[in-house]
Amino acid sequence: MSRTSRQAVLLIFFYSVLAVAWGWRLLAKDAAAPQEASALDITRTTLASSLARAPRHLQQAAILQLATLPDHELQALHAWLKGVPEQRLRQLTVQQGPVHTPCPLHAALVFVELSRADAPLIDDSHLLISASGDRLGETHKIEALELLASQAINAHEMNLAVEIHERVCDSPAARWPNVLHLTEAARLARRPAAALRIVNQWLEAKTTRLDESQRESALDLQITLLLEGTRYAEASRIALDALRALQEADAIPLRHMERALLATRAAGESAELLPWIERQLRTCPEHRLSLADLASGKGITAGYRRWLHEGAAIADLNHQTSIACELFFRLAAMGETRVLARLQALAPQLGRGRELAEVLVRLQGRFSPLQLAQALADGDSPAAARALLIPHLHSSPQDREGWRLLAQIDIIQRGESAAPMLWESYLKRFPDDIPALQCLAKLQLAAAQYPQALDTLQSIPSQQMDDATLRRISLLATHLDDVPTAHRAQQLILSSAAKPAVTDVLALAATSLQHPDSITADAARNAALARLPAGTPLHTALTATPATGKVTQFSTAVEAK
Repeated sequence: MSRTSRQAVLLIFFYSVLAVAWGWRLLAKDAAAPQEASALDITRTTLASSLARAPRHLQQAAILQLATLPDHELQALHAWLKGVPEQRLRQLTVQQGPVHTPCPLHAALVFVELSRADAPLIDDSHLLISASGDRLGETHKIEALELLASQAINAHEMNLAVEIHERVCDSPAARWPNVLHLTEAARLARRPAAALRIVNQWLEAKTTRLDESQRESALDLQITLLLEGTRYAEASRIALDALRALQEADAIPLRHMERALLATRAAGESAELLPWIERQLRTCPEHRLSLADLASGKGITAGYRRWLHEGAAIADLNHQTSIACELFFRLAAMGETRVLARLQALAPQLGRGRELAEVLVRLQGRFSPLQLAQALADGDSPAAARALLIPHLHSSPQDREGWRLLAQIDIIQRGESAAPMLWESYLKRFPDDIPALQCLAKLQLAAAQYPQALDTLQSIPSQQMDDATLRRISLLATHLDDVPTAHRAQQLILSSAAKPAVTDVLALAATSLQHPDSITADAARNAALARLPAGTPLHTALTATPATGKVTQFSTAVEAK
């Protein structure tokens, strides 16, 4: 509901209550002077309209109180309305106010004053609200301070917003959402330590105000704020201490593990977490399965797979080779081909080459040799990828993707200098592979082999040449003084464009003048000019017939007088 609509509803409600109140007064024969009654009615109407800016939960009670307010308090409100905004707020908070306190109308008027366009400065309002004592209930005080903090953020006064939120969170009536609001403001002000101080206080309090869910959220937030403040070692210590506090028979809560993983990784102390990951894995039923059983892929949970990854990565990073190899084996048996390359490096060192071969055999029932070779090549194990790929290509000599991967692997092993020769060898087998032709041409251009690059690009069928290829051919041919080839490429550029660029037309016109076949060149030039907008000065200048004149005899001799 908009503010205007709410004001209309409040006014209707107010006048209804006012009619009842005045009817009761008339029955009691309590009549006021006409002028005084008129002034009081105006005061009631003005205040009732302004109460639309108060929180909704206060509006109804405030209007009911306003309608039945004694005349002496209404007269005090009439005089109060004439004051300046700062004086009005001061009377509501730290001085004697126009109405008795605490009451709904008094609290609603405080919010109305804070929401005015000409309200006092946020800093001043904050001090007045904080010093209001028992004139304002603690819950309403917190709500008013939260309003001021939001106004400070909107005014880009981030530090002031943090200060106000800290005052809120120090209140015994504060709740966990208030701490979250402080955290948001502290992050905007880049002061995570301010939020961390409050979070620590709430976690360390003897009488907790947090339920179990909120406490876990607070512990998460504590680690996050420590990391945002670059206090990595402290975050790691807190997270690991929480794990050490568990009994041997206790299950490790997942959130404890998540916090510890985040903190130890940031602090460079992930090796400290590895024993806890191994303990976590031992509680999983999948950890008791053999490699052959894991290969079936049945009953493997995402959590087990995730902690296998984390444990293997941490062990490998910290040179705990035997642990890393064992976890990599389990991942590979489950079909995680990304770990094959690293396993290929570790298993032979530990005398487990036969087990690796068995795992690869099992995987070939689920993945093609090309997929496995690609995984090994991506993991920087080109020799193992090549050894797996060669037998496959002997049995499938028409596997284009396999030969392409072999060329890429050979380039990795032999170096970039051998790349042109290897791609040429590949293209003898598959001469119509457009990406390979483009790759070879780029290599030839990089090596300044311009004639070879031009020949390579020209071997691409015309219907499969894109604009970039055609322009590259045109530039190369122009550089090599091959006018017919440049002219043909420029023709294809123009024919493939829905609306040819003027620069392309001019380039073709210039090349046509140098073409040895003038008839062909003139026809192409005229066709290109016909696609330009007719009647323009450029079109007229390009299509105009050159003027001719007649040469007559002349003499340079000086005529004698």
